Amino acid sequence: MKCIRMIVLLAWIGLTRQALASGDFGCSTIWRLAHHNYEGCSNMAFLSPSNDTRVNLLLIMADLRSAKPGAVLKTSTPARSDAPLFLWENLADRLGSQADKAMLKNDSATSPATPPSGDSFTLAVQADRALKPEERDVLLAVRKSNRAADAAASTFAGAERVTNTASAKAYAAYLGGAAEFWQSNYAKAAVTFASLTNAQPAWVRETATYMVGRALIDRAQDGAFDEYGSFSKDWCADARTVTAAEAALDKYLQQYPKGVYARSARGLKRRGYWLAQDTGKLEDEYGALMLLSPEDRNISDVELAQEIDNKIATPPDTPRDRASEDALLKGTQNPLLLAMLDLQAMRTPEATGAGSNGEVSHGNPISLSTLQQQKPYFASQMPLFEYLLAVHTFYVEKKPAEVLRMIPDAARQSSFSYLQFSRQMLRGMALEALKDRNALSFWMQMLPGAKAPYERPALELAVAYHEERAGELNNVFAPNSPVHYPYLREVLLANIADPSLLRIQAKNTGAPQRERDIALFILLYKEATRNDATDFLKDLALVPSNAPTDGSYMLDGNIDSYFVPGDYQPSAIPLGIYLHDKTDAHFGCPGLRASEEQLVQNADNPTARLCVADFVRLNSSVTYLGTPRSTVDELGDTPSLFPGGNFVRMNTYTAVLANPKSSRNDKAYALFRAVNCYAPSGGNDCGGKDVPQSQRKAWFMALKHNYAGTRWANALQYYW
Repeated sequence: MKCIRMIVLLAWIGLTRQALASGDFGCSTIWRLAHHNYEGCSNMAFLSPSNDTRVNLLLIMADLRSAKPGAVLKTSTPARSDAPLFLWENLADRLGSQADKAMLKNDSATSPATPPSGDSFTLAVQADRALKPEERDVLLAVRKSNRAADAAASTFAGAERVTNTASAKAYAAYLGGAAEFWQSNYAKAAVTFASLTNAQPAWVRETATYMVGRALIDRAQDGAFDEYGSFSKDWCADARTVTAAEAALDKYLQQYPKGVYARSARGLKRRGYWLAQDTGKLEDEYGALMLLSPEDRNISDVELAQEIDNKIATPPDTPRDRASEDALLKGTQNPLLLAMLDLQAMRTPEATGAGSNGEVSHGNPISLSTLQQQKPYFASQMPLFEYLLAVHTFYVEKKPAEVLRMIPDAARQSSFSYLQFSRQMLRGMALEALKDRNALSFWMQMLPGAKAPYERPALELAVAYHEERAGELNNVFAPNSPVHYPYLREVLLANIADPSLLRIQAKNTGAPQRERDIALFILLYKEATRNDATDFLKDLALVPSNAPTDGSYMLDGNIDSYFVPGDYQPSAIPLGIYLHDKTDAHFGCPGLRASEEQLVQNADNPTARLCVADFVRLNSSVTYLGTPRSTVDELGDTPSLFPGGNFVRMNTYTAVLANPKSSRNDKAYALFRAVNCYAPSGGNDCGGKDVPQSQRKAWFMALKHNYAGTRWANALQYYW
């Protein structure tokens, strides 16, 4: 008996494949245009190597739909989910059907082999007038027992003795086959179902014809998967069983092309191709399905993208086998699938310092010669092929000037297909890479035509990114600014904006109230912690007396935790902490306002500085405005325009210790707090460079000996 063994590619793919594709397990969003490696949280509305392969597939299929005669371009509507960067689920939700939305909500993987509903048997028996009442009662009772527990042979023997009509005997025999199927006796079930393909009841005849193929497919994959959903070691598919299953499913589809189980039968056929490693048939089938409308193929674009990704694409966090991937690329002839695979094969490691998502190094990307050899297969999709060449030039060869020659300027369009949008986005990115003075006007010219979902938000990111690097931050917040997505504005306010811009936005009645609150919150925080006490006291007047003290403000650029679809409500901005701040009763701080008033008189007042540090410490759960995490050329990582450096509590403690005017109590408290920066885990909770344990020990000993008898010497029992 011939045994078909799985190649390395299939060994990569198991039932856990969906988790590998989605990339939404704690990954970090990188807020920039050009991503070179897989970024599951940073998908964009243009065909990109870093996109989830399902995103690229869905964008391609969206273009196929809109290109049909009479098709209307699906335009974007304002929604909190319209982020420049998005998850696969976001795009699937926007472009998918209601059934897709339910599938995504339930987090269920696409299954082309859904078994027939048990209710359909009951309904068929109840509607069949050829059955006697007593036969109907017995069949329904047996069906109920079959559904509730493992069926016993005597149960069916009893049913057969009671049934006299041909219809009743056919239903009873079907129940026997169903019991065999659910007990995983697939070979026997297939024989039983095959004996019923000419049965008198129409329901039994159609369902049994379908179930022959289903039973054989289940037999073909019996033992294929281990407990983790991966292919079992040394497992192989039986060629004759797969062939028999395909023939049975073909028979069903020939007799019932629009039958109840037609969709499942087609899906089972594809599963058979996959099990048999017949990539040629599988890719031909996928290529043909992509060209059909979802109604004609009985599977949605979202489900089809899921399935193609599951069966063909390489998991994003699996090291690529260059030889296997080249073989796959050379063996694929469908242009749409080739585009997906080519983009995936153009992934390259990110620049040094960019690795925050645990990306796997993928080795050498696809060569230009391999790409050029595919040209004959793209005869019907030449614009797509030309785009792939330009993508290779930009991402792999790193020749942005050449991209400008390959992609003409077509920014002024009334609307963009996703391929057209992709081409112009790539041209704009090349302009940015060359620091071309026309880059901004190019992005602005694209805006009117960016109507499809997620196109305009991508341009908002492009404009914000450009303006930040051009030193024109005020343009982002001008009344006619095209940049609307909240995070794009917030990250620039938090990380880059100078006091003047923050003050303007805090007073700007035309801005959303949340943005005004954020601008004021950041302004006051930085003034209070960067030795600008005079302006702090002036701007404190902008805080309403009833401002909330509950809530939090933490700059978070991860799209899955920032603005997500649904009923998400962001936390209130706790501006009230500047008026009614927490204090440490033991040290005796008078409050932030009073401390800042002391700093107006003396900027080096040790007690006041310690109290400001306490304000930050005691409010750490509601505010974080530390050093920007990015070192990867993303939005919000250029030098801050706000005078002074980021506040580091440890610097306050060391400054107080070095100040000869500091009181004995101030120095004792500074030592107490400096040591506690590492309590209790040994990790630095105060920012700045890590202090070696030997220094922490020295501080501890100094506190115990030099400041013996103080509250702080008595309170500190350990160092970490």
